[in-house]
Amino acid sequence: MHAFRRARRLRSPAVLLLLAVTAALLAPPVMRAGAVQVRTAQVTPATNLGDQVARVEWHGFRPTTADGTFGVTILECRLHPTSVNADCNTAETFPLSLTGNQAAGITQPNGTGDAFIDVESTARLPALACSHTRPCSLLLYENTPQGFDPNHLPSASASVQLDFRANSADCPPPSTFDVRLESEASASAALYQWAANLCSARPPFALDVTNTSSDAARQQFFLRHVDVGVSSLPPQPGEVPGSAPPYAVAPVDLTALVVAYNIVDPVTGHQITDVTLTPRLVARLVSDSDTLGFFSDPEFKALNPSHTFPAAAADPGVRGERNADTWVVTNWLNGNHSARAFLDGRDSFGVPVNDAWKGVKYPTDVFEARNPNGVYLPRTGEEDIALRLFHSTKPADGVPTNPADVGFFSILDLPTALRFNLPIAGLTTGPGSPVVAPTTDSILAGYEAMTTVNGFHVPTATPTSPAAWPLVKVDHALVPKATATSDPKKVQNIRRLLTYAAGPGQFSLPAGFIPLPSALLAQTAHTASTLIVPGRPVPPTTTSTVPLTSLGPTGLPFLPNLVGSSYYPAPLSGPGATDTPGAPGTSRSPARTVKSAPDATVPFSMPSFLLASAGGERFALPVILSLGILAFAFALSGVARRRTSSVLRSTRGLLRPSAGYPKDKA
Repeated sequence: MHAFRRARRLRSPAVLLLLAVTAALLAPPVMRAGAVQVRTAQVTPATNLGDQVARVEWHGFRPTTADGTFGVTILECRLHPTSVNADCNTAETFPLSLTGNQAAGITQPNGTGDAFIDVESTARLPALACSHTRPCSLLLYENTPQGFDPNHLPSASASVQLDFRANSADCPPPSTFDVRLESEASASAALYQWAANLCSARPPFALDVTNTSSDAARQQFFLRHVDVGVSSLPPQPGEVPGSAPPYAVAPVDLTALVVAYNIVDPVTGHQITDVTLTPRLVARLVSDSDTLGFFSDPEFKALNPSHTFPAAAADPGVRGERNADTWVVTNWLNGNHSARAFLDGRDSFGVPVNDAWKGVKYPTDVFEARNPNGVYLPRTGEEDIALRLFHSTKPADGVPTNPADVGFFSILDLPTALRFNLPIAGLTTGPGSPVVAPTTDSILAGYEAMTTVNGFHVPTATPTSPAAWPLVKVDHALVPKATATSDPKKVQNIRRLLTYAAGPGQFSLPAGFIPLPSALLAQTAHTASTLIVPGRPVPPTTTSTVPLTSLGPTGLPFLPNLVGSSYYPAPLSGPGATDTPGAPGTSRSPARTVKSAPDATVPFSMPSFLLASAGGERFALPVILSLGILAFAFALSGVARRRTSSVLRSTRGLLRPSAGYPKDKA
C-alpha cells in the first residue's frame, strides 16, 4: 500500500515535468549546425611581464580550413581596445619592422590552438606604452571570409589583459642621472630591472644603462665617459691608457652562454626541443663548414636519433662586434681536442673544415666573416640575433624561412634565450658522455671551475667536472677608486649601487641569472666598503625598494624562470610547439584566461520542443529555470503540510548537541 502511493506521486504531472526539465539541463551538449563555442584565450605569463615572449592558447574558435580561413591573428593592444586601428599594434613583424609583434596561428579541429608572441613594453613599443602602471592586452580574432571594419573590433575574438612589472616607463624623468653605466649585453637585463626598481626607491635613484659589450664598456670607462663599466673579462694587455682612473672590481651577476635553436620536425610538424651538440659540432657551425649537410653529420645523427631534421642548417647567428661572449665560446672550442682537430682539418669523422677557417686561431673576441660569400653575416647586438632566431630569419635574409625546411642555431646569453622562449641545446663531449644542461647546479659547478685574474672571474676551457656547464660567465662592475679629489656625491652613488647589487638586487634578477655565491657577494660588499673619500664621513647607503621575491629551498631567491635544476622547474618547449604546455624561460607567473563575448548564435543543448516553446535560444535558459522552479514548487506544495512536522523534528535532532564525533580510523 505504501509502495502504491509512492508510485502514484511519481506519476503526477508536476513531478514528471520536473524530471523532464532536469533531464534537459543535464543532457550532453548537442551542437546545431552553424553554432560556435564561446571563445576563450589564455596567456602564459600574463603578469609580471617585461619584453619577452609569451605563450597564447585559445579554445572555442572555429577550425582553420586548408585555405587559411578562420586562421587566428594575435595583436598586442591597449587595455580594453575598441578599435584595431587605433588601439592595437598592427605593424609587420621582424625583420620588416622592428616594432611589429603580431602573431598568427591555426585552430585545430577541436577548436584549440596555440602560438608564441613577442610581448613588448614601452622600451620597444612606445606607441602602446605598456608598463606596470599601464596594463595592455592581447586581442585574438578569426580571419573570416567577410572580414571586419578595423575601426572596430571583430566579433569573432577574445581578449586577455597583460600586466607588466616595473620598467623605465614607470620612472619619473630624471633631471640628472646618479650613475651612468655601459654594460656587457648579458648583464643588461638585470641592470634595466634594477634601474626600474631604484627609480621608485626612497630616496629615488636614477640609473642610466647603455647596453653594448664588455670591450666597449671597458673602453668607455677608461675614457671616463661613464661612471661604471660592466665587463665579463679583464682588460687585455695594453688596453688601459695612462689617463684611466684607478679602479676596483665588483661582481654583479652570474649567468651563462648557450646555443639556442629553432627547428621543426618536417614529418611531425612539432618543434624539436631536445637537441644535443658537442664542441666539434659547434665548431662546424661557427666555421660555416657545409651547413647544408649539418644534420647528416655522423656525430649529430648519433646524438639526435629521435627526430627527422630539416634538409639543411642556416648559417649561425653570432655577434659581429668584439665581445666577451665570443671569447668564452671560442676559448671552449679551442680547449676541446675534437673541435680543435676539426678546425685544423683533421676531423675524426672526415668532414672537411671550411678553408677560410682552417687553422683559425682561437680564442678570439670577434667572429669574422672570413669567407666573403655574403651568407655568413655576424650581426651587431644580442637582441638582433635573438629576433632573427625567433622569427626564423637567416643572418643575411630579409624574410623568414620555414624552420621545417631550414634549422636555425645562434649563440646567445641565457637571459636572452629564456626571454625569447628558445630551446637550448644540451652539451656533451661526445656520444656516450654525459649531457649537461644550463641548470642552477651546472652553472654553479662551472663557476667553481673558474679562475681569478685581477679580481675578474674567467671561465676555464675545460671544466674537470662532467656536471659543470662550460660556458659560464660573471659580469663585473669596474668602479673608480675613491681618492681625495673624487666627487663625494658620485662616490656615494656608486657605493649605493654596489650595496644594492649585492643585496636587494639579487632578489629581483630576471630569468637566466644565478644569485651570486657568497664569495662573489663578499667581493662586491668589500669593494663597496672601500668607496670612501678620505677625510669625509661615511654616508648611509640604505635604500628602500620594491618587495623582495620569495626564497627557494637553499635560501637563495626563488627564480622560477631558470632552466630546470634540483629545485627550479624544468624547461618546456619553444616557439611553435604543440605537444608541451610551455617553453623554456616562460615565466611561471600565473596565466590569465579571459572569456570572450559569445557570437549571436549561442550553443545550448535542449529538446527541440523546449526551443520552440521558448521562442529561440536567447530565452531558453530563463524559461527552463522558471519552469523548473514552478514545477518544483507545485510538487512540493502538495506534501508540504504532511512533511512539516517530520522535517521540524529532524531539524531539531540535527541542532541538538552531539554526544561525540566518530573517531578516525588509525
